[in-house]
Amino acid sequence: MRRLYLWTEMLFLFIGLPLLYYFEMIPVHKAIPLVLVFFYCLFIIIKDKNFDREIFRIKRDYPWQDFLMKGSILLIITSIWVYVFRADVFFHLPRNNFWIWLAVIVSYPIWSAYTQEFIFRAFYFHRYKLLFSNPVVMLLVNAVCFAMAHIIFRNWVALIFTFIGSLIFSYTYLRNKSLNAVFLEHSLYGNILFTNGLGIYFYLPM
Repeated sequence: MRRLYLWTEMLFLFIGLPLLYYFEMIPVHKAIPLVLVFFYCLFIIIKDKNFDREIFRIKRDYPWQDFLMKGSILLIITSIWVYVFRADVFFHLPRNNFWIWLAVIVSYPIWSAYTQEFIFRAFYFHRYKLLFSNPVVMLLVNAVCFAMAHIIFRNWVALIFTFIGSLIFSYTYLRNKSLNAVFLEHSLYGNILFTNGLGIYFYLPM
């Protein structure tokens, strides 16, 4: 029964809800379901005495060089892609709407990156480890779930980037045993995309 409950919960949270939103059966902004799921996951974690709370600890040895190297590669590749295929939005926000860009850069890490990493890394890898005997399968399912959460943006770019991004973020989280580490990495990469123009594929108007 325990396994059945966990499978049902996981499929509802990470597949069912995005599909309901995709088919416009949830008539609210995407931020609302994200916040509700975050608080649900937080409630579950707070009650779970077996959860390793060390992942919340602030460390001094974050892999900054690794983050910056991957971030530089992401910046170069995605900037070239935007310049070639969507030159109309190439660095559009910082060039034309500086204050909006600054607001996004400041707010995105908190309201989006942290909540997503708590849900899809801290919660997922603790809550559903009982369901997977193969860690590779667990990583791939996590990537599918993370990509599905972005199906609401209705474009293949968001799905591909989030699937690959999930694998990168999961590796960082599992290697460092730190929610803050993967939160910082996610924030950096996300802000790169919102800066060079690729963020248009991850934006949904109110």
